[in-house]
Amino acid sequence: MLDAMAQFKGTRSVAVLPELVADDELESLHALGIGGLRVNIATAGTASLAAMRHDIGAAARLAARHDWHVQIFVPSVVIEPLAPFLLALPVDTVIDHIGLIAPGPGTGALRVLTRLLETGTIWVKISGAYRIADDWRDPRIRPLARALCAANPERIVWGSDWPHTAKHDLRRPNSEEELPFQKIDTAALLTLVPHWLEDDALVRRVLVDNPARLYDFS
Repeated sequence: MLDAMAQFKGTRSVAVLPELVADDELESLHALGIGGLRVNIATAGTASLAAMRHDIGAAARLAARHDWHVQIFVPSVVIEPLAPFLLALPVDTVIDHIGLIAPGPGTGALRVLTRLLETGTIWVKISGAYRIADDWRDPRIRPLARALCAANPERIVWGSDWPHTAKHDLRRPNSEEELPFQKIDTAALLTLVPHWLEDDALVRRVLVDNPARLYDFS
């Protein structure tokens, strides 16, 4: 990733770093275009809330040095207990893949996530449709995307989630086993956005304007 960023000036990326990183390394990453740090909890398996807070907090402390954001991939069941902690972080938080909220009738996780969006410090990626439903074309995902956009259209972004790694729940906790990528049409995933939102101005906001602010494409 860093090699690609060095070749294509003006790109932006989100990194994964250990808890302790030297200042000069952070400076170098910032100069290349790193703008956020990701904490992947859902893929690695279950962890205590204390461990989640520790890992997210450590990333946030590093991110705060250059006003980066923290991007978290967490199960939907922990959104509510983590909510006060996330709001107290010194940087913005991006929640991956619709918070892994399964489509269907309204859930407590969705209500909490919409309230978090309303604060203006939490962002949500309406991405990874195939991570929350067996069929990524499931029409029940549309109300989820629209509810999140309605809560705060300025804090919603999209992502392809390419190269479509295996579903997180297939990986055994702490396993180093390599699982095959999923064969999913990335371009077809992109066409879901206008289908979900049905508003050209909102689609442009989600695909262009919001990521330009989040990733500082000024």
